[in-house]
Amino acid sequence: MKFPKIAIFIPTYNDRDDLMACIEALRRLMYPKEQMAIVIWDNNSTDKTVCDVRERFSRMEDEGWAGLLLIEGKNNTGSYIPYNLSLPLLPGETQFILGLDADVQPAPDALLHMTAAAQEERVAVVGARSVFFDQPHITSHGAGFVNRWTGRYSEKDADERMECDFVIGCCWLLRKEVFEQLGGFDADYYINHWEVDYCLRAIDRGSAIVYEPKAVVKHKILPGGTINKERLYYLYRNKILLFKKLFPPPQRWTALCFYLLFGFPIGIVQSVKRNGRADSGELRFIYNAFADGLLNRTGKAV
Repeated sequence: MKFPKIAIFIPTYNDRDDLMACIEALRRLMYPKEQMAIVIWDNNSTDKTVCDVRERFSRMEDEGWAGLLLIEGKNNTGSYIPYNLSLPLLPGETQFILGLDADVQPAPDALLHMTAAAQEERVAVVGARSVFFDQPHITSHGAGFVNRWTGRYSEKDADERMECDFVIGCCWLLRKEVFEQLGGFDADYYINHWEVDYCLRAIDRGSAIVYEPKAVVKHKILPGGTINKERLYYLYRNKILLFKKLFPPPQRWTALCFYLLFGFPIGIVQSVKRNGRADSGELRFIYNAFADGLLNRTGKAV
């Protein structure tokens, strides 16, 4: 089996404890260390992240890694824009980027399974099977699919490797050449739906997205994810942006109609159920999300 050169990229912000556990999991990977570089982008953390990463890297210098790089950002650029900014700083022979969230711990054989799934040149992205950290028998994210007529997302907890429309970016293997050709990630989303956008753009240029369930990673998230007003705003707004950016007519207009007719009222009903009442502040966020999506307002909300 070939062992392509991998740059393991981890953006982080005040994730010291999770990040240290993630690095220890990387040290246990069953993959030649001389073929792996670890690149950590710190988003101007205010905890001990930078200090502890420096200390940990100094202890790892004699382990044979291809590179150990800490990039100290001057401000918080979010969870995915650092990928774009760091591209010129990755080792020159990098063939794949293993993107990780700081609160993820991959199984020792995860990278072996992912690189095996990426052997065909048409494969642009390989996604791992993400499981809940405290309930590792339950899959949190599987193979993702997008219905381009209704805009509906769905997932399949597959047992075998399969092609799909998107995978979640908490642990995914990106072919660097394709990443460069696509211009990296679209900064318009700020958070939410950027992974789907990237995967669909890759598919549109003839590449394949692959889900590999044998590559297992434990993710420290809660069932249902974190729900707050800001996250709801980007979830609703960015889905509209995605339809308008990537869906060809008439699918674009059909999906928008479905989303406005059903997504908006469903969002309101879910808000009332979640709060036990009509929360005027949350409802305003939802309304603004739909309005801003239709008005093509992008990036971080003011």
